[in-house]
Amino acid sequence: MRSAQQIIEVLPEPGVPQVWVSTGDDQTHRVDLSPLLEIEAFRALQLPRVRQAVRVSPDGQHLRWPGGAQLDLPSITQAPSGALPVRPVAVMSTAQRYRPLLPYLKALDPMIYLPPDPVEPRLVGALLGLNPGELQEVTKHYRAPQDVTLHRLCDLGTFLNDLFARPQVSALLRRAWPYGIRSCPGQPLLHTMLGCLRYGRPDLVERPCLLLATGNV
Repeated sequence: MRSAQQIIEVLPEPGVPQVWVSTGDDQTHRVDLSPLLEIEAFRALQLPRVRQAVRVSPDGQHLRWPGGAQLDLPSITQAPSGALPVRPVAVMSTAQRYRPLLPYLKALDPMIYLPPDPVEPRLVGALLGLNPGELQEVTKHYRAPQDVTLHRLCDLGTFLNDLFARPQVSALLRRAWPYGIRSCPGQPLLHTMLGCLRYGRPDLVERPCLLLATGNV
């Protein structure tokens, strides 16, 4: 039986030192780990490959990383007042976890259609202009359950289709992507939107598009 005072899932956020921590009371805490990186025991978390290897302890009371670093549950749920310094980013229902574009989509006026759970892969493929093989290749690079990944990709497809005509979305994903090129100059696999999605970096598409849509550039 799940306890409200247990961690049941952790999902690392791509590209930044943040995690989505779900607890037994169907709440998810998105927290920023940046302050921890200043503490000697957590310095290894500066490396993305270490940060992404986060696990939940067997008793559900800690997050653990390779090398022995661990973060206790109260520091997460009581942030920023817990024993270890992490910053709260957002608290949401677990059903809405791992979906950074969702608050924007829900706030659109007029309201935009958001498909119910579960999201069909064919809908996600249609929104992003991906064939089934491409979509399968994309989803296998994420550290999240497939249904959660599909929701995130569906939100992105919905977002892009609200800004552009559907044929434009498919073409846009395959063109050179300046933000990816600037952010990751030595990683040519991330120099198109499709490459960013395929190699587990949706943030490199979501973040700049959201800034453009909201005028925060």
